[in-house]
Amino acid sequence: MTQGFLEQESINANKRKRKLFLSLFLFFICMIGFLYFATRDSIDLNNPRDHQLVVLFCIIIGLMLFCTTAGLLLSILPAKNGKNLLLPFEENTKEAVAALIDQEVAEGKIVYEGYMNHNTIKPYPERIILLPTHLLLIGEMGRVTAIPCDKILWLCAQTGYKGGPFYVRILVFTEKNIFDFDGNDIEHTKEIANDLYQYIPNVFHKYDPQELSYSLEKLFRENHDGFMEYYKEAKENMQNTTNRNPIEK
Repeated sequence: MTQGFLEQESINANKRKRKLFLSLFLFFICMIGFLYFATRDSIDLNNPRDHQLVVLFCIIIGLMLFCTTAGLLLSILPAKNGKNLLLPFEENTKEAVAALIDQEVAEGKIVYEGYMNHNTIKPYPERIILLPTHLLLIGEMGRVTAIPCDKILWLCAQTGYKGGPFYVRILVFTEKNIFDFDGNDIEHTKEIANDLYQYIPNVFHKYDPQELSYSLEKLFRENHDGFMEYYKEAKENMQNTTNRNPIEK
């Protein structure tokens, strides 16, 4: 049976998970070896305190081996029927949404695809894919957040510092909440947002999205109704001054 897009994403993510688990396993083995040779001459099993430390050490080793083995076993089989999907709006079952996404990708209906990490030593899988029905935020470990396009209000690149941590990310404002997706290059992240504006209109195009993002994010979280009123006003103004249309559903 032909593998669908989401299943293939899961397979690729499982390969990365196995590398991660094996790397952690080797790291722990090295640490165990170091601790053993560093303390073997000073451990006295007849001493109750030393005995307790050895028992605790053995328990930690057992847990490490169990977690590593479980992780490797779980990474053997890919997630099927949309098990790797995150549906924040629960608009349908995972199986139904996965079938729709797989069909759109198979038919070549990828409207836009952009990788979040840029100019790195090695390629990273985090990327944004826009389909006719969903915006997909694909994480490194295979988790795919599927946001219905008709639920997206606005998105922007938030790249900088203003009263908080330094951010390089895409913010996606929806009716329900705000999704953030990290990048690593300021100009590239802005380019992704500008590219997406071709299909998801920038209703706040009269303002600097970077500066506006902080105040709108705060307004959204503290006064959602106030944000919606501001958004509806901006959308009406945009519709009165431009013929740009949102992505066709």
